[in-house]
Amino acid sequence: MRVKIKKLEVTRDFYKWKLKDKNLLEKQRDSLLLALKSIEKIIKEKEKSGEKIKHKKFIVYDQKAVFQNSRRGY
Repeated sequence: MRVKIKKLEVTRDFYKWKLKDKNLLEKQRDSLLLALKSIEKIIKEKEKSGEKIKHKKFIVYDQKAVFQNSRRGY
C-alpha cells in the first residue's frame, strides 16, 4: 500500500494540532511525538526519492471522434 505525501502532510498537521491540547497525558503526548517524527522522516525520504504529488484528472474523450478515426484506419 502506497501512502501519498499529501495524506502524510495532513496527518502531520493533525498531530501538531492535537499536541496543543492541554489535557493530554504524558503517555499520549509521547506517542504523538513519536508518530510525528516517523511521519516527518517518511515525508523527507519520499521527497528525496523524487516522488511527486499526482493530481488525477478524469479525461473525457469524444466517443464519436474515436470511432470515426477507427473507421478511417488511423
